[in-house]
Amino acid sequence: SAQILLDGEPVEDADDDELSAIRNRKIGFVFQTFNLIPRTNAQLNVELPMMYAGMSKRERSARARELLDLVEMGDRARHLPNELSGGQKQRVSIARAMANDPAILLADEPTGALDSKATDELLRVFSDISRSGQTILMVTHSVRAASRAGRVLFIKDGEVYHQLYRGNLTDDQLYQKITDALTVLQAGGEQA
Repeated sequence: SAQILLDGEPVEDADDDELSAIRNRKIGFVFQTFNLIPRTNAQLNVELPMMYAGMSKRERSARARELLDLVEMGDRARHLPNELSGGQKQRVSIARAMANDPAILLADEPTGALDSKATDELLRVFSDISRSGQTILMVTHSVRAASRAGRVLFIKDGEVYHQLYRGNLTDDQLYQKITDALTVLQAGGEQA
């Protein structure tokens, strides 16, 4: 059993409208499969959550351009999703997730559908966003992606059973610590 608190308030009793408001204003989602609207260009895909937040068309347009520039997709704003590579689609989905300036950005296997070059670009974008103060919670099976994090939690059967902190480690050093921990844990060790 558990209780989910957001800003200190339980959310399990929230009605659909309250949950929608939470999703639209406090949490940004980045999905593995992008979830872009196929017949809508990148600009309008990013503007969509802002429509639900009641922003004016001028405000939405300016904010969408700012976010697309942040993820280096400003020059592709008028392109439809089928005209974008996997990495470009993922960057548009990140811009959309940040549209309403959420308190936390949740990313579900965001590198899973990407090649190595697109993965590196995406992780660089996440690093830039994180350095600006945005909290990012990423679920991943990729040691490479995890090695870019400030803190890595290992979860088994719904429980956190080990964690690592970056501290002063480089990406390569954290990668090695994660790999070592996984080796011990997969060999039956309870703690690494």
